[in-house]
Amino acid sequence: MVKEVIILRETGIPLFHYSVNGTKKLDELVAAFLSAMGSLAEQVSEQQIKVVSFASNKFVWQHKGDLLFVALISQEDSAEIYRVFLRDLADQFVSMFYTELKREVSDPRLFRTFTDTVEATLQRFDGIPGLARRYKTGLLPADDLKRLKVIIAQTETSPGIMRGTAITRDGYVLASNLRSYEMEALLDLLNGLASGSKAAEKSLTLVHTSLDPTTCFFVTRTDNDVYCVFVVDAAKSNGELLKSVGPVLETAVTLELTKMKKILPTSMDESTAFYDYDVVVPLIPVTKVLDSSRRTLAGLQDSLRANAVAVLNVVDQKNTIADIERRTGFTSEETTEVLAHLVSKGVVRIAKLYPVMAERDQRFAAFLEIAGMNNKDYRVVDAVWRYCTGAYSLREISDKTKIPAPRILEVLRSLGSYVRYETERVMQHVR
Repeated sequence: MVKEVIILRETGIPLFHYSVNGTKKLDELVAAFLSAMGSLAEQVSEQQIKVVSFASNKFVWQHKGDLLFVALISQEDSAEIYRVFLRDLADQFVSMFYTELKREVSDPRLFRTFTDTVEATLQRFDGIPGLARRYKTGLLPADDLKRLKVIIAQTETSPGIMRGTAITRDGYVLASNLRSYEMEALLDLLNGLASGSKAAEKSLTLVHTSLDPTTCFFVTRTDNDVYCVFVVDAAKSNGELLKSVGPVLETAVTLELTKMKKILPTSMDESTAFYDYDVVVPLIPVTKVLDSSRRTLAGLQDSLRANAVAVLNVVDQKNTIADIERRTGFTSEETTEVLAHLVSKGVVRIAKLYPVMAERDQRFAAFLEIAGMNNKDYRVVDAVWRYCTGAYSLREISDKTKIPAPRILEVLRSLGSYVRYETERVMQHVR
């Protein structure tokens, strides 16, 4: 996944820096990039250079005017995805800060708010692990999670209340609208709070240097050890704030945390590419996109637009990326480039498959007997059934059972209506 994003002038002046894991080595990053660019530009036209590789990382970049947009990614990551990602960021950055960029000298602090845009853009690429994967996550049953998200959103409309989160005392995020730097700061504060003298307090305010000086964290704790935390106006009294967040506390205390599935963060070394057995979900009716393809896919080269149309013609929310490649005859690189552009334009999203299989009752046994499932296929069903609850993706089931994903999908598809496929992780039940 993306490690860092920097935006700088061609002269080397940095304007914006974003780091996924919170560590920023801006001077090293800029120096290494400019050094690589300088040596390569002597040998080959700069416009022909798309990627510079190092031992375990690589730079991908995009020019726009006198600005350079650079992403530091893992060596195994898809450069095609990130080139589209940077092109999207470049358009948004220039649009948002056009006036500031016209000045000879710009204050980098003016561009800090672009962090939200970077994160929102990353989240559109569902094939790229979401930022929440950096934290321990508590996956609540679907109904509980929906109630919690709704009440947090409602509370954020109260005067002086901004963004909120609910997190267990041992650091599992249940739901959050915090910005990434706010979450990093909060986790640091909560780690210190757990062993400090204020650990027993049910409500308190905490300040952090990363926050705007006029804001602070308002931290409350329920009897079942859920911290409900909001970024708030520092001028508000604790009494006012406690009254505003009361409904969140009332909801949080009813959560059955024993039914929560604990998910550990994704490794930062995990490579980023669209997984062959993810599916493509249309966000706009495909017929509508095809009818107005020249407008919807504006800005793409003719050959790329033709490829995009070919892909859209086989998108039906059931075909995996591997199915699409097989039906179009495109290479993996061609398909990835098309999908990255379609995701960037908000036409589709890439979703994981979460198989859900019903209980293995007498009716299911009779179905298998009538269908005449052979022993090899039955052994696959027997191995994967316990994980087909909607809580595990096809890839995760494959990792757990050591059975290749295409083989699992082949057998599950043979079961027809006995298996359904969700495109969002759900907590059905534990087997």
